[in-house]
Amino acid sequence: MRRIIACLLQIAGELMTEFLDSMKIWLPGALVMLTLILCSGFFSASETAFFFLTRDQIRRFGQGNLRQRTVAGLLANPDRLLTAVLFWNLVINLGYFSVGIVVMQQLTAQSFHMVAACLAVFNLMGMIVFGEVLPKSLAVVFRQQISSLAGIPLAAAVRILDPFIPTLDRIAKVLRRSFWPQVKYEAHLQARDLEKAIDASAAFSSELLELEQQVLHNIIDLNEVDVEEVMRPRNLCPILSPTETLQTAGLPSLSTVDYVLLRDPESRLVKRAVAMSEIASADLPLGDLSEPVLYVPWCASLAFTLAELRNLFRSVAIVVDEQGTMVGMVTHEDLLETVFTDAPSRTRKLLRREPLIEISANRFHVEGLATLRYLSRHLRVNYEADDDTTTLAGLFHETLERMPRVGDCIRWEGWIFKAIEVTPRGQVRALVELEEYSAPDEGGDA
Repeated sequence: MRRIIACLLQIAGELMTEFLDSMKIWLPGALVMLTLILCSGFFSASETAFFFLTRDQIRRFGQGNLRQRTVAGLLANPDRLLTAVLFWNLVINLGYFSVGIVVMQQLTAQSFHMVAACLAVFNLMGMIVFGEVLPKSLAVVFRQQISSLAGIPLAAAVRILDPFIPTLDRIAKVLRRSFWPQVKYEAHLQARDLEKAIDASAAFSSELLELEQQVLHNIIDLNEVDVEEVMRPRNLCPILSPTETLQTAGLPSLSTVDYVLLRDPESRLVKRAVAMSEIASADLPLGDLSEPVLYVPWCASLAFTLAELRNLFRSVAIVVDEQGTMVGMVTHEDLLETVFTDAPSRTRKLLRREPLIEISANRFHVEGLATLRYLSRHLRVNYEADDDTTTLAGLFHETLERMPRVGDCIRWEGWIFKAIEVTPRGQVRALVELEEYSAPDEGGDA
């Protein structure tokens, strides 16, 4: 045992002597390598911190200070950001290992073999621990602080690489076509094929619960349902000035309002929105808490609208008609509710009551804001969205060709709808009965 300890002490002494004698060789290279490993750690931590930010955190960054807005701006184009981070990280790592190899060659040439071997081990372990593992671990925990500090330097690094990105894209395409010319895009599955697969899986196995099956159907329907079926009508969207506060707004009922739209004083267009949940003080101007909105046409699909909101980290989309006039709004929460709710309904969200209430067998009270798609599901009738009418109120208007009045009746898919309440602005509440069970009504229009 004493001999082993003595041998180890002798080796340690010789190694220390070699380190001191070779300091002039390895010290300059070690300083360069230390600088490079810090730069590599910066890009590794930045990549993890940026892409670990949640959507809500990025949305709040878009309303914050300059550094936070820079982070949100970089994440608006994640492909560009990721390309720059990976490029600079690769260049730094190549430089790091190249300097290490040159230093080890110089040490070997001067017969400092033990120092060269130690440097080779520390060269690899240093990059793994201090260039990758430690920075990424810290970035996961402190992602908001690190991303805010790294925003401006990373924006400069991305800007330097911008002129070369098109060339890198061309090189990538040439390499892909040269070495993998047989790779082809697979044909897209049709929505009907996916629906049949879901129904067949549910019929022949118990792996899909009823709710899970409905959610899958809702996801597929995102491509088929227009945004006008989910949007909140314009007359139910509070629109205020950016300079107003919650105290001066004079909203009728805060319990039924979750978003407020802000009109630009000069153009008179709605350009920003503020969530009521973000208002911490009733004295702050609403414009200071707001975020930009997205404009989509009334015929845009829910899938397109949801993708645009998520890509741009927005919460509200303004729906416009073919003349560019605002007809309603839809929020990110509305679209998620459409996907994950068994029976999604904007009437329930806006009016705080069920859109369809059963009062007896085959007799219901229904709100005019309810969509025909919702009614077809609950009344068990076939419905094909092949016309411009999407709501029960719209069906009343189209059938009667005028504003409905109390007592007016219309027929749809074997059911009779009788208007029992009508507001001056045309909002309808109707009594629904099966046609064979309903009594003839002489005062209404059929």
